[in-house]
Amino acid sequence: MTNPIKSEWDALLSEMSYEEQVASKADVLALQFLGLVDQKMEESGMTKKELGERIGTSASFITQLFRGNRKPNWNILAKISLELNLDFKVLTEKLFQEKVQEELMAYHQRWSKTQEYLNLKDQVTNPQLVMAVSPAGEDEYAMAG
Repeated sequence: MTNPIKSEWDALLSEMSYEEQVASKADVLALQFLGLVDQKMEESGMTKKELGERIGTSASFITQLFRGNRKPNWNILAKISLELNLDFKVLTEKLFQEKVQEELMAYHQRWSKTQEYLNLKDQVTNPQLVMAVSPAGEDEYAMAG
């Protein structure tokens, strides 16, 4: 989250009771998981009814999950992940940022060994200014080096 949004979010949470904070966090976590599930279902053309049948529950229950009326439990999430071939990974924000930083460093190391980089480096007076941006694929970040 950006700082202004995070500040507003933190202010909102500080006004809530502990129970309200827990419920809010649970809703956000459920929506994050279900957002990925919905995306995968759309990609594969699967309906809520089909998903319900595959995991042994009703389309009504699946609809309640997506509307936020019910929260998925770990068994439901495991069944969904198996049926959709969707492998969830859990990372804290700190671990996520560390992974992004590692990828950026690895990309920069690869980029600095390419012929394109070497050609550009020879054309400028300050080689540290050489930069190129690679286009981002669907599951990638745009990288600069």
